[in-house]
Amino acid sequence: MKLETDRLILQTLDLDLIDAAAKRDVRAIEALGYKTSGEWPGQDFYEALPFFRELLVKHNGTRGFDSWIVVTKEDREIVGGIGFLGEPDEDGMIEIGFATNESQQRKGYCHEAASGLLAWAARQDEVKKVTARCEPGNTASRKLLEKLGFRIDRTDEEFIHWSYRGDN
Repeated sequence: MKLETDRLILQTLDLDLIDAAAKRDVRAIEALGYKTSGEWPGQDFYEALPFFRELLVKHNGTRGFDSWIVVTKEDREIVGGIGFLGEPDEDGMIEIGFATNESQQRKGYCHEAASGLLAWAARQDEVKKVTARCEPGNTASRKLLEKLGFRIDRTDEEFIHWSYRGDN
C-alpha cells in the first residue's frame, strides 16, 4: 500500500524490506529502490521487525494496520517509520507509533506522515479510535501528538496514554 503527502510517500513494508532491515543491509535496501543513510531502522523499530514480519505472514500481506516507511518524494530516502500495532481491536481501536531518523528531525516529516496516516485510518470503517503512547520525558512526541489533535487520557509510571480527537 502507498499513500502520498506533499513531500512524502508512505509505503507499507513487505517481507523483502523487513528482511533487509533486519540484517541492516544498506545495499539490499537500496536494491529495493530506496536511499538510506543507515539510520533506519532505529533501535525501537529494529526490535519490532519480527513482530511486523509475523503480522505480514499471519495476514498474508498487509491491510495497512502494521508498519509503513516514510520516504521523501524528492530522492526516495527513508527518513523514518510510522504505523499501527496491529488490526483494530473489537472496539475498533488502533495504536499509532512513529519515529524519524535523527538527521531528519525538525523538518516536519513526522507531522506530515502522521497526518496522512490518520486521514487514511479515518477512512477505514472498522477504525473507531486511534491511541498513542509516549514516555513522559519525550517532549518532541508530546508536542507532536498535541499538534496532531491527540489529548492525554492518563499517565502511568511508564507512559503517557493519548487518544486522537481530530481537532487539530
